[in-house]
Amino acid sequence: MLLVAASLALPHGLPPQSLQCGRVGGPPPPRPRDLDRRAVLAGGLGFCGCCGIASPADALATLTPRASDLEAPRNPVFDRGFARGMNGGMADYEAAVAPKKKALFAKMLGSLKEESTVVELGMGTFPNAGFYAASGPRGLDIVGVDPNDSMGRYAEVNAAQAGLGERGHSIRVAHGVGEALPLADRSADAVVCTLTLCTVVDMDRTLAECVRVLKPGGQFLFLEHVLSETDKGLAEAQIKFTPFQVQAADGCHLDRRTLQNIKAAAFKSVDSEYFDLDGFLYLNPTIAGIATV
Repeated sequence: MLLVAASLALPHGLPPQSLQCGRVGGPPPPRPRDLDRRAVLAGGLGFCGCCGIASPADALATLTPRASDLEAPRNPVFDRGFARGMNGGMADYEAAVAPKKKALFAKMLGSLKEESTVVELGMGTFPNAGFYAASGPRGLDIVGVDPNDSMGRYAEVNAAQAGLGERGHSIRVAHGVGEALPLADRSADAVVCTLTLCTVVDMDRTLAECVRVLKPGGQFLFLEHVLSETDKGLAEAQIKFTPFQVQAADGCHLDRRTLQNIKAAAFKSVDSEYFDLDGFLYLNPTIAGIATV
């Protein structure tokens, strides 16, 4: 029962082989031949310019390493497997939330100028890549922050396949956690956070970091699964299975009331909604919106 429930709650965890989704169990994707991997060293951190773009947006924001007492040691074997599973393993979920994401990204990008800096908190395999290619300004400096270094290779391929280079965007991936973002105060025009706040150790500290790095008027775009507010039985099940999900899915919690934390953070305004998806069981309850500093 526990394993069945966990796999239904999964799409944040490593999808079981029986689901036959994504590249689970397979080799990493090949790098496109036209990618010129560029190593950018800033402040002692290693970054990859994923799309090989010589763009004016390169390094608009200075990245500085910041240690966090909340970052636990990583398991490279687990990280590689988890990255493989997440790359494509969330396809059905991403398709279900795509209309909501499309509207949010259009609103956020529509307010940005060319050569703005956007931070992707918990970039993962970069499932949001296509939204940056669909509309908005050119020449964005997109900075991905993730503690799992195995995600970068997939993010690189997905960024190239989405055609971000053609829009002049530069992509950098930095190792880091939400509680200690490697950016200076007021250095970002927007922070994007999708399916990430469920995994951070300290959500309030992470939200405070997002506020810190955003410029006045900067936007925080979010879409997160949360504890059910409409189904008591589902909420009880989410609470029951959260300990297993945390272990199996890299810290993912099913029982967080994330919107309350966002509204309690130091944002000037929060435009948000709560809604239920169909067919994703423990991941049905969802919040989405944009908060402004």
